[in-house]
Amino acid sequence: MSTIARATRAQPVHLVVVALIAIVFVIGISASDRFATPLNMANVQDQMVALAIVALAQTIVILSGGIDLSYAGALSFLCVVFAAIAGDTTGTLLLAMAAVVALGILIGMINGGITAYVGVHPLITTLGSSTILAGAALLITRQPSGSVPLFFEDFTYGRLGVVPYGMMFVIALYLLIGFMLWRTTFGTRIFAIGDNEAAAAVSGLPVKQTKVAIYALSGLLCAVAAMYMTGRFGVGDPRAGVGFDLRSITPVIVGGTLLAGGKGGVLGTALAVILLAFLANVLNFMNISSYYQWIAEGLIIIAAVSFFAGKGKS
Repeated sequence: MSTIARATRAQPVHLVVVALIAIVFVIGISASDRFATPLNMANVQDQMVALAIVALAQTIVILSGGIDLSYAGALSFLCVVFAAIAGDTTGTLLLAMAAVVALGILIGMINGGITAYVGVHPLITTLGSSTILAGAALLITRQPSGSVPLFFEDFTYGRLGVVPYGMMFVIALYLLIGFMLWRTTFGTRIFAIGDNEAAAAVSGLPVKQTKVAIYALSGLLCAVAAMYMTGRFGVGDPRAGVGFDLRSITPVIVGGTLLAGGKGGVLGTALAVILLAFLANVLNFMNISSYYQWIAEGLIIIAAVSFFAGKGKS
């Protein structure tokens, strides 16, 4: 079966996730009469935007057989840099955007270069870079600082009806990345490398260059998430990315993308992000501590990995 066919066909796991979303939704309606209100549905969408973008980046990396644990430090660092440069004018905002996008791509290229050309395992490479970047963020500022223009902050909070602008952007981003994965040569190479890197190399694919490009794209998406988060905060928080390294993996695995790479896609990730957002919202309405939410996420990861462990890449 072709790579495109494998990427686009409906997977049983998608139906399972949709069923779980429905179950959680019903529980939410039972838990509170405020759960299904337009205001709460808009709030849920707001809360899932940053995770959706970072999970999309992680999906691309994992599809290639890699992993990116640099998001925790990278998000914190990029948020701080963005707020430090953005200021209160359009000119400085554009400069901040350009700087953060360039830094995000550079971080990704360094991660990819070390992984591809030096041969260091991506887990070690990206975990190390995350630690460096987290330290750099705290060196710049140890408390939330900087600012963004008010109109940019208003944009991140803006909505068209019950749909936030951020969610519209996420939908467009998922469609764009989905098209890239399913309909471009670069997307085919991602699946091929994840499916069998040695075979991809033997067939003449530029494996190392493609890996660098994959991590560069991951860094770019991380920069986009950082700008959105800073707009929501109104300041640069040096701890903004804490937890996003592992949180970014959960939707990818729950959505059916194999950790070994080569199988999966953005649809499963999108559905899993929705499931996790609804689950967190329901637990909040039930006054269940966020600590239990972390436990629930951990159990979901273990359950999902265990479920797919024996399925291989068929």
